[in-house]
Amino acid sequence: MTGGLDYYHILDIPRDATPEEIRTAYFELARLYHPDANPDPAAREHFLIIQDAYSVLSNPEKRTEYESRLPPPPAPPEISINLQYSRTVIPRMDEPQLVYALAELTSTSEPDRSQYPPIHVCLVIDRSTSMSGERIDMVKANITQFFKLLKPQDMISVVTFSDRAEVVIPPSRPSDLVRMENRINMIHIGGGTEILKGLETGLTQLKVAKGLRMLRQLILLTDGHTYGDEQVCFEMATKAAYNGITINALGLGNEWNDTFLDRLTSLSGGNSAFITSPKDLYNFLEQKLRSLTTIYARRINFEFQSTPGVEMRYAFRINPDVGPIQTNSPIAVGDLLYGKSLVFLFEFMLPPLAKDLERIVLASGRLVMELPAKEGSEVRLALKLSRAVTADPAPEMPPAPIIEAMSHLSLYRLQEKARLEVSTGNISQATRHLQYLATHLLSQGNRELAHDVLVEADLIQQSRQFSQDGEKRIKYGTRALLLPSGSEQIKL
Repeated sequence: MTGGLDYYHILDIPRDATPEEIRTAYFELARLYHPDANPDPAAREHFLIIQDAYSVLSNPEKRTEYESRLPPPPAPPEISINLQYSRTVIPRMDEPQLVYALAELTSTSEPDRSQYPPIHVCLVIDRSTSMSGERIDMVKANITQFFKLLKPQDMISVVTFSDRAEVVIPPSRPSDLVRMENRINMIHIGGGTEILKGLETGLTQLKVAKGLRMLRQLILLTDGHTYGDEQVCFEMATKAAYNGITINALGLGNEWNDTFLDRLTSLSGGNSAFITSPKDLYNFLEQKLRSLTTIYARRINFEFQSTPGVEMRYAFRINPDVGPIQTNSPIAVGDLLYGKSLVFLFEFMLPPLAKDLERIVLASGRLVMELPAKEGSEVRLALKLSRAVTADPAPEMPPAPIIEAMSHLSLYRLQEKARLEVSTGNISQATRHLQYLATHLLSQGNRELAHDVLVEADLIQQSRQFSQDGEKRIKYGTRALLLPSGSEQIKL
């Protein structure tokens, strides 16, 4: 390395970066540090370093000579990727068609506990007036039990919020559980719900220990809506993901905004959950803590491009945490745990296909991830979803796991359609969709959920709206029907 500098680190790009990625990274950094835009003397010095890095890496001969003096790159991650598609071959049609792709990631290595970093969990708790009584008591009791699950090297912080936020427990080791429990028991109730206040303060606590090698997670607990600050919350979640923080959310009762929490958490690779009992709350907290101690790869993002005209219409994470994920690149698909597969399903809408087209790329790019047990090193794996195209393919059935996943996804989307139709006043169509959903649930043996659906179908005919509790039970009940699978295997 020239003068001991890591030019790839300076430009924040991997060693296998393409010339276009090198150029893009350089110009983005140049805009930030050019003396004309940044008068800070330190910025000018950094700008000169950026120029040196670009002059070497953009020149093939200089880059080759420079790389000959670099230490060996880190070993590729021990991951297998199983891919399967709804069709082996895509029929050449003069009209749009849907194609499904299922990806399953599995770690093929054994965990090395000695190399695993500690964790920092920040609990952000709604203490608005609506949380009074049984709800806040349930939260307090479960949090104090959660403290006992932490290891001595871990950290915990607790923030409460209503229309303002308060740090109840600053980032601390779980060494004095009695003091922590006393602080939790002193939480008082009052005020409205402004999630932005709690989110901002909670993320600040997680940044306090940023210099330490830790896995950082924010868990939001709320029973209400936030008003007017949603977009700022989304921007904050995006920045949190960039800084290695995952946001999960728990909705208590029936008045919280599930659509908002779904989007907020998906931006960082997290998920939301519907809490109906103290057992649900403890199980979620315990499961999240256990997953943090078994992560092989985290912050997995799928950076991709598609063939012009191909649209990714839907994306769902099926395992280990079920929930919708964003469809715009980069997609935060979640974390890969030792002993568990990370499974996600994509739905693509294809345009009419040209007569001379022999293969179509659905999505091509890279999975970018961190390996916590390897000093948090960032690695990339190529991932390309594509299928051959022919004019007259032989009839075939999709693989059984694809059929099952598509079937359950269709049930989830039926309740989405019904919710939209109720919101627009199309009650008769919403009722038909709910009755159809109940019929399919009964045929699959899901009697309790089918009963809830039929009750809501009768209710919306009378009141022209869902009950808040029933609406969430149907949404999260149909979401849980999605299952993992895999078939076409790639060894890396």
